[in-house]
Amino acid sequence: MQLKGITVYITGGTGGIGVPLVRHLQDAGAQVTAHDYEKEGDLVTGLDKICVQLQANTPDILINMAGYNVLDYCENQDLNAIVDLNMMVPMRLTQAVLPRMKARNSGQIINMGSMTALIPLPHLTGYVAAKAGLKGFNDALRRELGGTNIKLTHIAPRAVKTPMNKGIKAEVNERTKVQYDEPADVARWIFEAIIAQKPDVRFGWPERLFAFMNANFPFIIDSGLQKNRQIGEEILNTHNQAMEKDHEKTIPLRSIAS
Repeated sequence: MQLKGITVYITGGTGGIGVPLVRHLQDAGAQVTAHDYEKEGDLVTGLDKICVQLQANTPDILINMAGYNVLDYCENQDLNAIVDLNMMVPMRLTQAVLPRMKARNSGQIINMGSMTALIPLPHLTGYVAAKAGLKGFNDALRRELGGTNIKLTHIAPRAVKTPMNKGIKAEVNERTKVQYDEPADVARWIFEAIIAQKPDVRFGWPERLFAFMNANFPFIIDSGLQKNRQIGEEILNTHNQAMEKDHEKTIPLRSIAS
């Protein structure tokens, strides 16, 4: 697939993977429009407006890359916010571009998933659910569009060295020996998948093996991830205790007395 003159709209294009991916697309001659949070505001709150814009000016390629994850106990997670950005935004943007893509019988939609949707990890419940839902949406729509020239590509990377994997997540990843990929490498692989119009792309070994095992022998993965659960609990509990102590130090004495 040639990209010269092709129009692209991308969310997450200003992030760790997005910046080098946009560069690859532009170097190939594509005309790229990236949603800019700093200039255009939040994707979720501005979603209706963006959908109207994409309906009127439908790109040749839509790349749904924006997302974020939270590592915490399920009851502490803002599930609405996690699901909105990671699943509802790409689903709604996809809906917005479909009518004109169907009218011209061409187009490509790339949805950024995660290997955690294929290997569900403890303490990432909201993110796993959203990414698993996005994969189901992507697969169902790809089959729905089987009689057209509209192509869907689902990307499932493993951990990437971006700000999403800092702080507590970095500590958990280090102790559970998670392997990372560099953002520039992942961007290049995504670019190559777009050119080749691949339907499903998964990065990382042995993650691809674990995904197969989880689909066919989940009880084995259940057992194997108990150590990850224990490590996550230890780190979260330590972090929460430290937060509580810091909070106690900031409470005014008169508040304590009252």
